[in-house]
Amino acid sequence: MKICQVHPGCGIPVPPTTWGAIEKIVWEFTQNLIKLGHEVDIRFVNEINPGDYDIVHCHVANLAIQLAEKGIPYVYQLHDHHAYHYGKESHVYKENLKAIDGSLVALMPARFLVDYFEHPKCEYFSHGVNTDEFYPLDYNMINHKLLCIANNGMAGHSGRDRKGFSFAIAAAIQMDLPITIAGPSNNRHFFNENLWTLAYPKLEIVFDVQQKDLTKLYQEHTIFLHPSELEAGHPNLTILEAAACGLPVNGWIEYATDFYGMWRAPRDVFEIVRGLKDIINNYKTYKQNAINHAQSLSWFNRSQDLIKIYERSFN
Repeated sequence: MKICQVHPGCGIPVPPTTWGAIEKIVWEFTQNLIKLGHEVDIRFVNEINPGDYDIVHCHVANLAIQLAEKGIPYVYQLHDHHAYHYGKESHVYKENLKAIDGSLVALMPARFLVDYFEHPKCEYFSHGVNTDEFYPLDYNMINHKLLCIANNGMAGHSGRDRKGFSFAIAAAIQMDLPITIAGPSNNRHFFNENLWTLAYPKLEIVFDVQQKDLTKLYQEHTIFLHPSELEAGHPNLTILEAAACGLPVNGWIEYATDFYGMWRAPRDVFEIVRGLKDIINNYKTYKQNAINHAQSLSWFNRSQDLIKIYERSFN
């Protein structure tokens, strides 16, 4: 098949060099669909004309609407948690609903979004992970070290703790464990608004880590913390990358979606600590379950499943 992955057009390169979740997804699909024997291009929406491709896969609502206006059939994949945050009367919800309505099929990376949009074209389709790039080390670290990787903030408020850094740091303090918070420079807003976190001597903050250095960062830690308030992906990319590197996860995803190797903890410091203790006491089991689950969701496996959706939707 001749397939087009539509460039998100957000000013971030594909593949991204630092931060860029949608851009990473576009790149991984492209590389793995090529491995599966298909011809794949990444094109901006204004470069695509009717009949150019057998399959057009779009990841941004306003671009999907432009495709519909040009008479180009497309698969839509939603990545925007703001559609839920702002509610069903918001412009962003209505824009995404219009993109869904105009699609052949709409892929939702969380089951709650399928229920939320209540549209017959919506179906759950999990994110994946590059298991060649993200992998566990052969040796076991003796001392535990916690890790969060995220771009904090929500809805234009860069200091809002959507990703739960404060809960993760408080749990680290309770356990007297070192913790690293990594992500883009935008995270400075959180720390500027939560100066108490900087008083913890075992906190390390890393800004703008390069994609090529991410695997090493995961491998230098033993447990991944993700007490997030709201995600469009369940599981999201960092959970899968951490698990693929052998890190058990202490965090929250929707109950409707299984994730082996994870302790589900709400945004409650005492529950997070309870989970950390259970993970540490049963570390080998959690670690192996995390690796196995991540490998089952490799981008190669996800791309094989995606081809089945393409064939069903475009025939």
